[in-house]
Formats: sequence, structure tokens, C-alpha cells
Amino acid sequence: MGRRRRKLLWIGAGIAACLAFLLAVALGGKSGLVYYYTVGELQDLPSRPERDFRVNGKVEAGSVERRGDGLDVRFVMTDGRATLPVEYHGVVPDAFVEGADVVVEGGLREDGTFVATSLLAKCPSKYEAARDRGEKIPHRDGRAKGV
Repeated sequence: MGRRRRKLLWIGAGIAACLAFLLAVALGGKSGLVYYYTVGELQDLPSRPERDFRVNGKVEAGSVERRGDGLDVRFVMTDGRATLPVEYHGVVPDAFVEGADVVVEGGLREDGTFVATSLLAKCPSKYEAARDRGEKIPHRDGRAKGV
């Protein structure tokens, strides 16, 4: 085998090893690739997902119910088409407010309540709303020149 052919073989083996590693990381464990459903998509599924999954929606106004020391919270998620009752035990993010976009990860109980093991609250887009009203965006008024 020639020197050039051996070099190409090693490069090919290295690329194959890297691809195998990336595939193992992406598919291995619970923290791999996780698709999320909207509330309506979840309701439309013919059967319930068997493993943990994520659901995206908004916190319905007037539905937030905090219990005890603040680590237990119940609320209703909606996508404007369907609703989903959610229970979560853990530290609630500061951005979690009524009307906020949230992503929950967990599973469904038999009664249809989603038991979340993870709660992610998306930051409100207050800057987009300010721009739409014609207001200046913070730090876009020339004060931060040269930064």
C-alpha cells in the first residue's frame, strides 16, 4: 500500500470516527435530540408519546396557581387552539408570568395533566413591542457608540 493511499485511509477513518461520535452524542441519553409539540399537536396525536417529550405554548391568563413554598405550581398552557393543564415542582424561572411563552418537558398522567420535570420560560419580547410603538430601543440611541 502506498504512502498516499495509507494517508487517505487514516483521514477517512478519522472522519468516520468523528461522525460516529457525533451520532452517539446526539442520540445517546435523555438529553439528546428532543422534538417539542404545540398543545394542539399533542391533543391531535392518535396515541400518547411513551417517553418524555416537550410541549410549547403560552401560560393562560388567570391559570397560575402557586402552592406551598413556591416550588409547586399549576397552570394551563394554550396555543390558542387547545389547552393543557400542567403541574411542575421546582424552581420557577423569573420570566414565568401569565401570557409568557413556555416549554415544558415531562410526560402525561392518565388524567391528562402534564407533569413537567423541566420548565423553560422564554423572555418577553418587550424590545420588539417598543420598536413597534416607535420607541427607541435601549442602547440604540447613540449612547453606546464605539462599544
